[in-house]
Amino acid sequence: MKARDFWVVVFLASAGLLPVVQGTGLAQTPSASLDVLHWWTSVGERRAADQLGALLLHAGVQWNDAAIPGGGGMAAVKVLKSRVLMGDPPDVAQLIGSTLTEWADVGLVVPLNAVSVRQRWPQVLFPIVLDLVSYKGNVIAAPLGIHRINTLLYHRGLFARFGLKPPRTWADFETAARKFSAAGIKPLAWSDEPWQIATVFESVLLGEVGPALYQELMVQRKSAAWLDPRVDKALQRLRWLRSFSGNVPSERAWTASARELMDSTAAMVIMGDWASGELMAWGASPNTDFACVAVPGTAHMHLYSVDTLAMLVNGRHHAALQEKMAESLVDMPVQLTYNRIKGSVPVRRDISAVSLNAMDGCARDSWETFADTGASHHPSLAHRMVADEAAKDAVAHALWRYLTDDLDAALTQKRLAVAIRAS
Repeated sequence: MKARDFWVVVFLASAGLLPVVQGTGLAQTPSASLDVLHWWTSVGERRAADQLGALLLHAGVQWNDAAIPGGGGMAAVKVLKSRVLMGDPPDVAQLIGSTLTEWADVGLVVPLNAVSVRQRWPQVLFPIVLDLVSYKGNVIAAPLGIHRINTLLYHRGLFARFGLKPPRTWADFETAARKFSAAGIKPLAWSDEPWQIATVFESVLLGEVGPALYQELMVQRKSAAWLDPRVDKALQRLRWLRSFSGNVPSERAWTASARELMDSTAAMVIMGDWASGELMAWGASPNTDFACVAVPGTAHMHLYSVDTLAMLVNGRHHAALQEKMAESLVDMPVQLTYNRIKGSVPVRRDISAVSLNAMDGCARDSWETFADTGASHHPSLAHRMVADEAAKDAVAHALWRYLTDDLDAALTQKRLAVAIRAS
C-alpha cells in the first residue's frame, strides 16, 4: 500500500466510515460466515482452500469465499485496497510479509493476542513464524503454512529412464539437461513472467552468493552490495538456466510449467513447493512420479514464504468469530491436513515423529530444514517476506529486462542497486 493510500484509509477511519477498534469485542454476537479474500485459485490451491473451509465449518466457522485469480496475489492486493477505500473490507484477507505490517500500521488488523495466549503460540510456533505475525507488541495474523521457495522439482520417470541422479549440483543439472535436450525433451520448464523470474533468481542468488551476502542484499538492502562480482555470477547462472527452456520463452502462468512436468514434456522446474501441491491435485504422487531437491547450492538453506490470514476491522463486528477462525487455523489437525494438500509445511514445531514420517519427501525435507537451528533461514523478496510491493516489483522488472532485452549483467546490477536504494 502506498503512503497516499494509507492517509486515505486513515481519513476514512477518522470520519467513521471505517471503524477502528482497540479490543477484540468478544462479547459481540458472531454472524454465520466470514468473508475471506485470498488468491488461491489454481487446482491445488483451490483444493487446499476448500478443505480448509470444510475443516473450519466443522469448527463452527463458515468460510465465505472471495478468491481473486492472479499468480503472486497482485490482483488480490488491488481488490483489497479497493474494498477498503469503499468502506467494505472483507472479514479476513490473505496478507503476507511486509504487506501485513502495512495494514496493521493503519489500524485495520484485529489483534490476536488472546488467541496466541490461549493456544500458546510462543511455545508451539517456530520463532521465525511468530516474529512474522507479531508487530508492535501485537499478534496480527494467523499463520497457515511455510513454503520453501528454493525447490527444484524433477520427473522421477525421466530421470530413471536416462539413469540420472537427482540434480543436487549444477554439474548434475547440466549433465541431465544435455541428455534431455539430445532426446528432444525440454530440460527445464520456464516462464518469463516477472515474479517467476524473481522466484528463480533469488534461489540461484542464495546459492551463488551465500547466506551472509544474501542477507545484505535482501534483508539489509545494501545497494552497494548488488555490485559484488558474485551477483554477476548469479545473473549469468539465471541466463544459463533460461537457455535450457527450449523454444523462445513467454510469460505464462506457473501452472503451465507444472503441467509440462506432469505431462513428461519437461524434466525439471524451479518453483516454490506449491507446485508440489498442484501436481498432487492432478493425481501425481511425490513417491512415484516426481521428487524435490533444494536448488543447487542451497542445501541446508530454507528460502521461505509464510501464508498468513489477517482478521480485518470492519463494520460487521465479527471479532469473536474471527478469533475462533484464527484459533482453528493453528490447530494441529488443520495444520497437518491443509499443508499436506497445499504443498507447504506446518508452522508448528511440535509435530510428532509419526506425523513427520507421514509427510512426503518434499515436505519432510522442508520441515526438517526449517526446524534445524543449524540450517540458514532466509525470507523471500519475490514473495513479500522482506520487501514491500514496490521493491519486489522493481527487482522483478529489472530481472525481466535483463533476460528479455538481453541486457548487460553489469548494467542490471546497477539497476538492482537503484531499485533497492529507492525502496
